[in-house]
Parts: sequence; C-alpha cells; structure tokens
Amino acid sequence: MQRRSIAEIGIGKVVTAAIIIALALGATIFYLIYTGRIGGGSKLKLSSPARVGHEWSDVAADNNIVSDYLFSRTKRLGVEKGGDGILIATSYTIAGRLVSQEAENSGVYELGDQALLLKCYVRAGDRANAISLKEEVIKRFRLSDGAYRTYVYSDTSKTPEELITMSASIEWLDAMMEYYGAYGNDDDYKEICHLAGILFDNEGKLNTEMISVAKYAESLYVSLEDTSSIEEGDEGSLEQAYGTITGDVDGVDTEREVIEEDIEGVLLSNIKLKLIRDLETNGILPEGSYDRALKAVKDGFAGSGYSFYAYATSGTMDCGDYVYSGRNTGAFDITHNIKTMRNLAEVGELDNASYSQFKEMVMNSGRIYTEYVILTGNYTGREAVNAYADGLMTAYLMGDKDLYERLADTLGKRVATKSTSPALYMIFREENDRYVFYSRENLNTRLSTS
Repeated sequence: MQRRSIAEIGIGKVVTAAIIIALALGATIFYLIYTGRIGGGSKLKLSSPARVGHEWSDVAADNNIVSDYLFSRTKRLGVEKGGDGILIATSYTIAGRLVSQEAENSGVYELGDQALLLKCYVRAGDRANAISLKEEVIKRFRLSDGAYRTYVYSDTSKTPEELITMSASIEWLDAMMEYYGAYGNDDDYKEICHLAGILFDNEGKLNTEMISVAKYAESLYVSLEDTSSIEEGDEGSLEQAYGTITGDVDGVDTEREVIEEDIEGVLLSNIKLKLIRDLETNGILPEGSYDRALKAVKDGFAGSGYSFYAYATSGTMDCGDYVYSGRNTGAFDITHNIKTMRNLAEVGELDNASYSQFKEMVMNSGRIYTEYVILTGNYTGREAVNAYADGLMTAYLMGDKDLYERLADTLGKRVATKSTSPALYMIFREENDRYVFYSRENLNTRLSTS
C-alpha cells in the first residue's frame, strides 16, 4: 500500500488538523484546571447530598413554596440589596406603610448563612458565585489560627468580635466539603483538613464549647428520674423541679425561678453524622469517629416514655451525661431535637418512636413548637419557625409525603404572595408590624424543596 506524502495531502489541511488538536487539548486542560481536577487535593469520596425530586418540589409549590423563585428573590434581597453583592445579610426588612419605615438590612453577615448560600450555589451549578463567596468568607471570617468567627458587620469600619461558635463552624465545614466535591482544589482540601483539626480532637470527637443551660438555684440539673417521685401536692416540690414560669417562654421578660449557667459540652444537633462519616472515609478523621458520634447521639435518646433526644452533653461528646433543654428545666428542646433527627435520618439511623412523636405533633396541630414540658405533657412556647425546613427534609428522608405536605402547608402560609412585593415568594416573619425576611429560613427551605 503506497503512503501519501504530506504534499499530496496538502500542507493547509495538516496545519488545520494540528490547530484543531491543539485547541481540543487546550480546552481539555482548561476544563480540568477550571473544575479543579488538575492541581487539586485528594479526590474525596463524598455522600451525595439529599435532593428532593420534582414530585416533592411540586408538593411544596402547591403550597406557595416555589423553590426557584424563592431562591432568586432571596439572592436579590439578601445579597444584592441587603448584602455586599457577595455575602448575604442575616435578614432584610422591606419598607413599611409609613414613609419613615424604610427598607433596611440587618447589617450583619453570619457564617452559617454563608454556608447555606454556598450549598445553594453548588447545587445550582453556579460556579462563579460559589468561588466568589468562598473566597470572601475566607477573607472576612477566617482568623489567624484557621478558625472562623461567627459573624462580621456590613460596615467594614466596625471590628467584629472573635466569637466562634461550633454550630456555625460545623455548617461551614459541611458546606466546604460539598463545594470541594464540585469545584475544590488543593488549597480547599488543606483548608478542610485544617478546620477539621480545629473542630475535632485527635480521636475524632467534636470539641466542647461553652453552652448556656437552665439551672435551678438549688441544683444544676433535674433529670427525668428525679421528677418521678414528685407529687403535685408536695409543697414547694414543683417549684424546685420546674421553676416558676410566667409569660411567654421565649420572651426576655419571662419570670422564672431558674438561672442560667455556662457549661462545657457538645450540642447533639452539631453532631452532623453524614459529615463525620465522610471525613472518616477520606482519612481526615481517625477510624471509629463515626461510630463514636452515632453512639453519642443515640445514647442521648431520653427513653422512659419520652421519645426525644437530648439538647447537649454536659462534658465531652462521649461522656454519657446529657442535658435535655437549654432554656427551661423539666422540658425538651424541640428545635434542636428536629435538627438531631435530621442528622440521624441522613444516615438512616432515626428512631421510629421519635419520628412518630414528631409527626403526631405536626399532623395534630400543624405547628412546631419550641418545647415539650414534662410536667404537663404539652408542647409550648413560640412557634419554632426555624425548624420547618429541617422538618421538611426529615420527612423527605423518611419518605413521608403526608408530613412533608403538612409542613409545606403551614410554612406556605408565611410566603409573600402580593405581586408588587419585592419579596414575592419569600418566607416572612411579622415583627413589630414590619415584614422581616431571614436568610437562614429562606435558604434552608430552598435546600429542602429542590
């Protein structure tokens, strides 16, 4: 078979083919660098984030929660108007009826809100905004030792406190893991490892922090067993066990014969089991970290006829000494309970009794309340508005469309529906006759409905 010479093929065609190959190779290299595949850190094996499908999104939409529109408006108000174009403000209050009631933002950017926004960007495939946000958070929130402050001010002339909370830091680490799975590079991998080293000890246990808990003047805690022998007719015993509570239990004017004390401990709701499992799987936390974390959470199940999980440990994560409410003694904290339930549901470990109790409360009343009082056996306190998004995701993870729809129905009643409202499709709260839109609530709902 006779070969064809270059001359026969034509020099022009050869050059053209070479250019095409070079462009294709260049495009491939650019794509790999662009997506972090070249120069990136170890490729992490991550659990896929739970994302509801169209069938569930339609249920939410039927109840006024149109996820895409909600996110679009949240970005417009929280980032473009309330924020600095990159960071999102904690809340935005739209203009009131009076001329003097101008629109205003909170003036505060909270780390946990940025974490939720980062997740929203990643799941929407918005790489440019995700990178800008990540870099701005590292610039504004990161301290010299690698820890992250909980908030900064929109007014850059104000010096933010070096306040560090485990809740916000864990949320940011969780968001960074999700970000890394999509766009991360070597620097991001190092940042994840360094932050994990700050938040967890060398055994993979979440470090303790100062937690404010309710306390009686006579003794620090009253356990479930301590109340079993108290009769209503016992003079003074109920006051000793439960304190005197009047007024709104969430209000600052509430009077009670209870004081608060700071203890070192770990909030059970901060033990994000899926995150810990992923960190261990990738060698960032030591072997056995997930099993220890799961045991710490499960051992916090109250039992004795009460299907609730503890609020926190009094001491290290695996100490076995639990506190059941941070606000009132003789009560269970429902908001933190639902966060803990969601963490368990994400890894398929949620106790059916606890879930059934939660579902019964919602299906009967249509509401989530902040506390369950042991003495009366009733739910009380204000409506736990921040808990609905966690409740929605828990219902989805449990495959319970009835509960999902019931929660969406309640939450959907607080969606702005006036066509001329700048916050149309967003979830609001009415405070002092003004309409306030909290970023956390709207972003969390976005993640639970899309």
